[in-house]
Amino acid sequence: MKQDNSYQIEGLSGTIERAARCLQGTMGYLSTISENRFYDINVKDVFKISLSDIGNPDIVGNLGIRPDPRFSARNEPLGQLTDLMFYAFAVRAPFLRRSVTSPKSNDKLLADLFAACLSKGANDRDGIVAETFKANMKAAKSKRTEPTFNGEWFRRWVYSQSASNGVNVAAINNPNLFMLGCMDALLPLYYAKLTEVLLKEISGVV
Repeated sequence: MKQDNSYQIEGLSGTIERAARCLQGTMGYLSTISENRFYDINVKDVFKISLSDIGNPDIVGNLGIRPDPRFSARNEPLGQLTDLMFYAFAVRAPFLRRSVTSPKSNDKLLADLFAACLSKGANDRDGIVAETFKANMKAAKSKRTEPTFNGEWFRRWVYSQSASNGVNVAAINNPNLFMLGCMDALLPLYYAKLTEVLLKEISGVV
């Protein structure tokens, strides 16, 4: 694997950033669905469409739904969520080394990839994700099983929020619980899809 390849690093970090933006966008659609009690929409369709192209933040719009502007990334507190999702994906980069042909030579690539993501805005606000690149790299080099990518960090973020700009994701109500349940199911699927895409891209620079 090439040790200094800024072009490929830029492409990989861009893929992770777009995935984070798409996931935040999907949450906006899910919140719109739940807020308006569109419970007759099959959630499996939302998952299927959103996972079909994790590089397109408007892909869920194919359902014929327009997201409520209040759930846009341009509206706080959801704006900061994109950076948090970006970090949650980026900090897992060390585990990619387990699926490529020459792990030792990939360490620099993965470190540079994580640094590029941080420079683009990946940010573990208030330590909510509570993972570090160093700890994950150590775990990735061991025989320990990769920790499950689940919605615990997302729930921590939700419950740390207060009402802002007409959005109160922390309120205990049917719409928010619907959204939380959907995100719990979607997050590991989204992470698995992103990993698949990244490995395909990395295989092109090995």
